[in-house]
Amino acid sequence: MTCDDIRALLAARADGELGAADSLRMEAHLGTCAACTDIATRHDAVVRALRQGLRAPALYMKAPVGLSERVMHAVQVEAQAKTGVRHEAPVARARAPRRGGSAWQRLAGWLITPTRGLGLAAGTLAAVALGVGVLVGRPDTVALTAHDITASHVRALLGARETDVLSSDRHTVKPWFNGRIDYAPPVTDLATRGFPLIGGRLDYVDGRPVAVLVYRSAQHPVDLYVRPEGGADTEPALRTERGYQLMVWRSAGMGYWAITDASADVVQAFARAVRGG
Repeated sequence: MTCDDIRALLAARADGELGAADSLRMEAHLGTCAACTDIATRHDAVVRALRQGLRAPALYMKAPVGLSERVMHAVQVEAQAKTGVRHEAPVARARAPRRGGSAWQRLAGWLITPTRGLGLAAGTLAAVALGVGVLVGRPDTVALTAHDITASHVRALLGARETDVLSSDRHTVKPWFNGRIDYAPPVTDLATRGFPLIGGRLDYVDGRPVAVLVYRSAQHPVDLYVRPEGGADTEPALRTERGYQLMVWRSAGMGYWAITDASADVVQAFARAVRGG
């Protein structure tokens, strides 16, 4: 197990998701590599800080007094509008609903009324998120997919299942996918460009099967994940995920994700070869 492998598996180790074999190999490496031990220690400290921060009492808030009565009243008002049956107002301690708008709009107004407790909770959560580098907001789907593909690539290398079909002939690799996935991935012979085809395999990314074409550059494997993707064509963009280099682009309705543990110039040259540049 290399140092790059260790760094790629730190998150799985922190979440208790490593298998017994990988755990033993990782602990054996950490016992002999001071650099990886230091990285693992700092990573564990960040994870512990995040978990402790998320358990902070300030993140939890009791429901305001009278909330249940206001919710029930809003439901009753909505039922009244449909049946014409009048319902009594909620108990006096509950705040009367604001005039105007539907019952559900008034309910939404009650539920989002700022409170001191809610403001404190939000502030604490934001501080924890910023402290550990977590981005709160709209998920970055490209980053999530890059994470999944990197994990898939590492699993293939560590599990000795680099290929399901072993062949340098694209006329053998391409038909192998027939009936296993619902699309036909383009398979190109790139041996003359320095990237011989090794074979292919089937893997899962974002919860669905995806074709993986396996190439090689010297001693470095280069995996090309190909799947249908909507949207306009895009130029290749370089990403780095846990020490691995990825090139991502979209062409003719297909998304391409090339990943390797080699240097960035290798994966960039590979992307140019696939695109015929």
